[in-house]
Amino acid sequence: MSHWIMGIMATLFALLGLFMAAAARDTGIFIFGLGLFVAGVLFAWWMIKTAYDEAESDVGAS
Repeated sequence: MSHWIMGIMATLFALLGLFMAAAARDTGIFIFGLGLFVAGVLFAWWMIKTAYDEAESDVGAS
């Protein structure tokens, strides 16, 4: 269940970053917003990779 919570949090941070970048009035907030978006997406991809690695190791053990 915690994987789902972390995935939802990563998605919310990514969306927050997009909204921040879209409403930015200066370069610093724009870059921070895009960085937050990229970090959220990369974290979600890492969680997907981890889930597949765990599933693959369970299959190989049997």
